[in-house]
Amino acid sequence: MTRYDLRHSARKDLMMSTRPVGRRGLFLGAGSLLATGLLAACGSEVEPPAAPPTGKELAAPTPVQTTEQLTSIVPEVNAAVVAADEALDAQKLAPRVSGSAVDFRTAAYAMIEKAEEWAEELQVPGAELLVPLTSVTSEFPRVAIALVEDSEEEGVPYFMALQQSDATSPYAAWGWAQQAVGIEMPMVADAAVGSEQVAVDSEGFVMTPAEALELYARVLSLGDAEDPDDQLAPNPFQTGTHERIQRERKELNAGVEKDEAATVHESFSVKTEEFAGLRTDDGGAIVMGTLLSTRTVDIKDGATMSYAEDNKYTKVIGKKEFTSEYIRTFGTHVAVYLPSADAGGQIQPIGATQTALSATGE
Repeated sequence: MTRYDLRHSARKDLMMSTRPVGRRGLFLGAGSLLATGLLAACGSEVEPPAAPPTGKELAAPTPVQTTEQLTSIVPEVNAAVVAADEALDAQKLAPRVSGSAVDFRTAAYAMIEKAEEWAEELQVPGAELLVPLTSVTSEFPRVAIALVEDSEEEGVPYFMALQQSDATSPYAAWGWAQQAVGIEMPMVADAAVGSEQVAVDSEGFVMTPAEALELYARVLSLGDAEDPDDQLAPNPFQTGTHERIQRERKELNAGVEKDEAATVHESFSVKTEEFAGLRTDDGGAIVMGTLLSTRTVDIKDGATMSYAEDNKYTKVIGKKEFTSEYIRTFGTHVAVYLPSADAGGQIQPIGATQTALSATGE
């Protein structure tokens, strides 16, 4: 089995600190059959030819997407995103971008209209396909997952979720999750062989994909207490999210007892309408999903929270002082590796891209 180690250097970590930094690779299995040579017989008698097969030999499943197809689709996704970002017009995303990716871009453009600095936060998958993860499932909807380069030079790759709704529809990307740094990546089948498509309720893993995404959302919301059996492995997005919340809590309550002036909590939920999953070489699966979250600062009676003039969220709101609440919403695309039930082990988040969607306060 051959493996390809795709290495990319760090991209600059911006204000939201949701972007992973460093180098890591996705491993690709060769997925090819070994041809064995036939040795001539040593005896003097010639053996009769083998009997012909009694029936038609069944063909092995073949991928419903080819590398050539994905190689042409990925640049079209990139071109659509670049054109939409330049015009701040989500309509330009069609037909190659769909679902929550369109919703998130629409919300992001509204933020940029109020504070142009938010344009720096837009994360754009590049035009080069690095590793295609193809499906052998012929039924619709069909999914593929492509590891693609970052649009920024020396950036970190993205897992891109692609879906074809029916035979007349093009493949469209509904999300991209930037590869986590410092995490061992799974082995995936060669594109010439393809992988079995995984449903959100598929069995045979340490838990179903739906259960894994729900567990991830609970742990992101409430911490490790939601995972008493330690089924979820450490990951940069969870660590960074919790560190930012605790840092904000400390700043809000500077000079007073913990939570005396204000509390801050971010609640995550799974957008169940979006899912992509493909089996890995070891019987596990790479799955992708969408999380929505709301971060709420509840301000205690008599307290006033004042933010800096250059705060990008308060520029969107149009005020920097709040006496009741301060709310921000986010959308996050995630990629997660699920081990097979036979192999066991922890569920490993392997990618995440978060987008700020709105900010309000009073």
